[in-house]
Amino acid sequence: MTRKTVSTLSTLHIAVSMILLAAVPAVAKLTDMFVSQSYIALMFAVNICSTLLIMYNWPLVSRHVSRLSKNPVDTLIYTLIGLILTAFWTWFCLRFLKSELLIATGPILVGIGYARPGMLIAFSIMEAFMINIGFKNLTDHLDVRDKEFQAILLSAILFGFVMTLLFTPLNVNALLRTYPYWLILTAILSYLYNQSHSIVPGIISVTLVNLVLMIIYFLSFK
Repeated sequence: MTRKTVSTLSTLHIAVSMILLAAVPAVAKLTDMFVSQSYIALMFAVNICSTLLIMYNWPLVSRHVSRLSKNPVDTLIYTLIGLILTAFWTWFCLRFLKSELLIATGPILVGIGYARPGMLIAFSIMEAFMINIGFKNLTDHLDVRDKEFQAILLSAILFGFVMTLLFTPLNVNALLRTYPYWLILTAILSYLYNQSHSIVPGIISVTLVNLVLMIIYFLSFK
């Protein structure tokens, strides 16, 4: 993106949005006290907090969706690029880095049965909205003035760090294996946003990659 996007989000709006994002692990821990199933609790927390995040940011979401009609070709191109980059990076992190992804594996999907649809929704579309809305809010006031690379880099470093702390077990090994995943994923989403001027390509990319991955996990385990 060759121009600086004008900030439209107030400091209060950003603060509330980040509180909703940060509430996910807290709500998950609270829920787990009652259900004693950590992934069920995490699924519930992601679905609830992401729904609230989407509702609170609905003007932002609708504005970005409306941009699709203005540049449908660019949206399609950068969605395809996003799918390729996100799929490759997710595979690389799972295969080589053994990163702690926010996703449900085969044994979990087979074991939870009745909650499977909610699990698939939570760790695909809801997670995609949560990540893209979260990074847009957190980095909305960054003033990089026509410096696309700096915008992508700062977004990746800052939001990648936040996501790693929120959703990774607090041990050095797990943090070191997982931070690169969130760092580069955020860089990809930031690049897609800077090029298309919309968070929609990033939402679609994360949703489809995570959903396909979980379906593969489920079918392979069965």
